[in-house]
Amino acid sequence: MAISDYFRGKALNAIDRKGRVSVPADFRGVIQTRHRRVIAQDGFDPAEGDEGRHASAGKVVVVTRDAKRPCLVAFENQYVRGYAEKLALRHAALSGQEREDAIQQDMEMLGSTFDLAWDVNGRIVLSARLCQRIGIDPAADNGRDNLVFFRGVGETFEIWNADRFIAEVEGRNPDLADDVRDMIEDRAK
Repeated sequence: MAISDYFRGKALNAIDRKGRVSVPADFRGVIQTRHRRVIAQDGFDPAEGDEGRHASAGKVVVVTRDAKRPCLVAFENQYVRGYAEKLALRHAALSGQEREDAIQQDMEMLGSTFDLAWDVNGRIVLSARLCQRIGIDPAADNGRDNLVFFRGVGETFEIWNADRFIAEVEGRNPDLADDVRDMIEDRAK
């Protein structure tokens, strides 16, 4: 994968009362780059049809709840292609039913995904349930409870309540926690 295929960096965006939040432009660019690469690899020919389906697939964020942390994990449709192969490698040391059970448990996350298309402004809509899961309150008026923190982590990116992210990383990475605090302060100015 090229460097342009990885989610890197961080951003802080406000969510509006309808649950709309802008996906960082760099992250949208990664999704579209990956999508175009897969289309080229598959030998897609627009003359053969299906152009609309392929075009819209490049503007979708797939999100799922993280099983262990209060955040969402997000990726693009093409990420799923290699996910099963990665799981097989991850569990290569196991054998028989133990291996199958471990792979199946990891694959369950695919059953809990939501496809969120972004609009012309790059916004996705987080449902009330997803907002609640990460501790975001779109109706909040205080400014902090409606801030969504995006963090690129390579093949995926994470979506957090900014304060919860700070609490999560404070002990192991205080510099990163301070960076997010600075982002919050800069936004308040």
